[in-house]
Amino acid sequence: MATAAEKMAWRTEPGSRAVLEIDISEDEVARAMDQAYATLVQRVTVPGFRRGKAPRAVLERHVGTDALREEALERLLPERYAQAVAQAGLSPVARPSFEVKDGADGKGLHFIATVEVRPQVALPDYRTIRVAHDAHPVTDADVDRVLEDLRARQGRLVSAEAEPAGRGDYVLLKVAEAPAGIARLQPGKEILAEVGGGLLPAEVEAALEGVRTGEDREVQPAGSEGTVRLHVLDVRRKALPALDDAFARTVSDEPTLAALRERLRERLARERAESEARDVRERALEAVLAQVSIDLPDSMVLHEVEHMLEELARRLQSRGLSLETYLRSQEKDEATLRADLRPGAERRVRVRLVLDEVARREGLTLTEEEMSRAVENLAQESREDVQKMQGWLAQGDRLAGLQEYLLRQKAMATLVAGMSGGS
Repeated sequence: MATAAEKMAWRTEPGSRAVLEIDISEDEVARAMDQAYATLVQRVTVPGFRRGKAPRAVLERHVGTDALREEALERLLPERYAQAVAQAGLSPVARPSFEVKDGADGKGLHFIATVEVRPQVALPDYRTIRVAHDAHPVTDADVDRVLEDLRARQGRLVSAEAEPAGRGDYVLLKVAEAPAGIARLQPGKEILAEVGGGLLPAEVEAALEGVRTGEDREVQPAGSEGTVRLHVLDVRRKALPALDDAFARTVSDEPTLAALRERLRERLARERAESEARDVRERALEAVLAQVSIDLPDSMVLHEVEHMLEELARRLQSRGLSLETYLRSQEKDEATLRADLRPGAERRVRVRLVLDEVARREGLTLTEEEMSRAVENLAQESREDVQKMQGWLAQGDRLAGLQEYLLRQKAMATLVAGMSGGS
């Protein structure tokens, strides 16, 4: 695609690059040189002249013609580039590169600006795409499973006396003998192991099923030349509390078991609704992305890779780890990690571009009430005063970032509604 106007033409190239060719007349160059002289003469001290008083010819001999020309171009090129970008209706996403040549007539200048721009997104008619919303109501069995989990957490280990150990029981063992290199098995030590818990070698786990207090077991783990000899000090199993009102008061602030069941049902319904909504959003995005081809600018992808690296570093730091430690544990270098992150970064950028186009096409905007509510929610989550949160958001591009996020959330809701048969 190319378009032409007086003194400017532009075209697109693969990678969402735009190439703008701009002619600058001899008169424009002369004016820029005059302005460059006016600037330099105030900055440069020329021997024999007070600052600002050196004639142009003297200043030019002192600093060199190239320095004067460079000063002129530093002012002129960005100005004409910005005009050309506005005229072409482009949205640059990176810094341009400039190539400067003499004008066609040997006078003036001809310069070429190459820049990556925000790509065009041709959305399909997403209202013709259907994404089913499969709702799964919470059942009594679902509530029962949560109650049993709570009950198991409240259980206490009691001796099984003469009963044999089964899966899920615990065995208190004295390690009489064990070859070196087997985790948790050190001769002379006592360990409490869950039968079937998976913390011991498979052969040892199997040998523990059916043991009774006072018995001995001798096992040779696969791949080991040594023998494991164990003495069973005790077999223990969990004694679970009764599911009654007293249990409800122990694990919650609900007065009765019936009230606890209702509270759990509401929580499960809320969690399931959120999970199903996430699933619908994901399937809606995948359906649209499958029909959209976007020529991603490399700079947008690389910027997102950097953002993902920063996110990873913050998560690691919260666990007391550094990125360098993580890379060593994964046997990777930073270049490999960046390559691993790139597919995810590309998808993130594609999703944002799609949602931004949905917002543009649908004419979505944010109301003052929506912004105020979002700021209040952020303040509440951060346990900060609303005014302090407003001050924090006012720094840099944080407020713009919040607005972009909220608008994309709105676009996502619009997309899902359209693909679910709504308006």
